[in-house]
Amino acid sequence: MYFVTGASGKLGQLVAAELAQQGAAADVTLGSRNPDGLVSLTQQGFKTARFDFVAPDTMRTALTGHDRLLLISGDAPVDERIRQHKAAIDAAKAAGVKLIAYTSFTNASAKSLFTFARIHAETEAYIKASGLAYRFLRDNQYAENIASTVAHAKETSAFAVYGSKGKVAYVTRADVAKAAVAALLTSPNGGETFEITGPRAYDAAEIAEILSRKWGKPVAAAELPRDALVAIFKQLQWPPFVIEAIVSLHEASAAGELDQVSDDVRKLTGQEPESLESFLSHTA
Repeated sequence: MYFVTGASGKLGQLVAAELAQQGAAADVTLGSRNPDGLVSLTQQGFKTARFDFVAPDTMRTALTGHDRLLLISGDAPVDERIRQHKAAIDAAKAAGVKLIAYTSFTNASAKSLFTFARIHAETEAYIKASGLAYRFLRDNQYAENIASTVAHAKETSAFAVYGSKGKVAYVTRADVAKAAVAALLTSPNGGETFEITGPRAYDAAEIAEILSRKWGKPVAAAELPRDALVAIFKQLQWPPFVIEAIVSLHEASAAGELDQVSDDVRKLTGQEPESLESFLSHTA
């Protein structure tokens, strides 16, 4: 039996869709802090359970009877999320789970400029120390994350990014979901780490060129000042820890932390990941 956390989130929903497509729904329990929102998925054969990072008793109860866990990273501030992940790992071990597939992030290191990297580094280390089999899925940045920047570029003809010189191996959320399902369902070879990336890394100038070709008009890359990026997020009233994380992610990409390209998606799924150019062809 398989268990998936965060099933009501964007990635969790895509994971559920992929599992259903592969005919695995009857062997899967989908967890969420609000399982009532998953009722429609029970009609596809899934079981559902309450799984709340802030209520450890729900985690052990939900995980009992499952062999494998797809642990989708939570959304709390750094120290709080580390505590939550550790509690989930403890619950998995106590419930008899044998393997954890964890959605980590590229360059999961305390040395990273990205503030959330410490979450992933400490979670990976804790899973290793637990003695459970593991598969780490180090996801690069989602291609979907640049949607608002692309929309702004369509209006202004300027693709403006803080850290515009940095290359990022963008990967679609759909490909991340496919890789996660493959990691959950297929037999592991022991402790494994997969770099989940698109087939190429792009900087802002290269993305601007793609958009120019698609829209048939000049689009130029521009360096967005750090203060301007922060001001945008403050206007949206995003939590300070989220603003800090996104700004630091841009700084990490500018430092070359997100430019590694891997063929691990193909190794896991047997399919080539979608390129950013292809993704933008039907979304921009």
